[in-house]
Amino acid sequence: MLAQKAGHVGILGGTFNPIHYGHIELGVQALEQFRLDKVLVMPNNKPGYKDISNEVTTDHRVNMIKLAIDGIKGLEYSDFELRRPGITYTSDTLEALHELYPDVHWYFIMGGDSIMYFDHWHRPDIISRHATLLVTTRSGASEDMINDKIASLHSLFPASDIRREYIHQHDISSSDIRAAVRSGEDIRDMVPDSVITYIRDNGLYHV
Repeated sequence: MLAQKAGHVGILGGTFNPIHYGHIELGVQALEQFRLDKVLVMPNNKPGYKDISNEVTTDHRVNMIKLAIDGIKGLEYSDFELRRPGITYTSDTLEALHELYPDVHWYFIMGGDSIMYFDHWHRPDIISRHATLLVTTRSGASEDMINDKIASLHSLFPASDIRREYIHQHDISSSDIRAAVRSGEDIRDMVPDSVITYIRDNGLYHV
């Protein structure tokens, strides 16, 4: 997955059901703004925050990720969390990665809505110890609210390194895409053409 000498690596996690332009923007802007060596697009296995057992298969999610990031320099698919059993916790992932690659500086990419609840995540102290948090703004959390929350987290976790990542706003969600497919709407502004073709050819999200 990584060369031992890789220095600055981002992690873009999620269920990616399906991956969309908003996800891709997060990864690309992290690469550019923080001069990362790469960003690992890392799908969850069994996320602790939602049940995906009735969603499309893991193979479909993975295939769509690979199609979506093909040819985008610096974005790399990773099956690290898929290969680990049990519920997927970011803290466990970062702890394991830090042990395997102690010389890598990790950057964990998260939305502004997620940072508002970060102190309620599983072992947030471990996450903030092993990774710089890159926080983006999404609908549901204002700039002032995010800045106040970051200040509060610095007090809770003094060693934390939390930075803002600025992106072109993509008001897209995977659930919106699934609903659009079911209703026969056009999703060309939401996902790459290769993913649209894959969804159509495999009959995904129609039921």
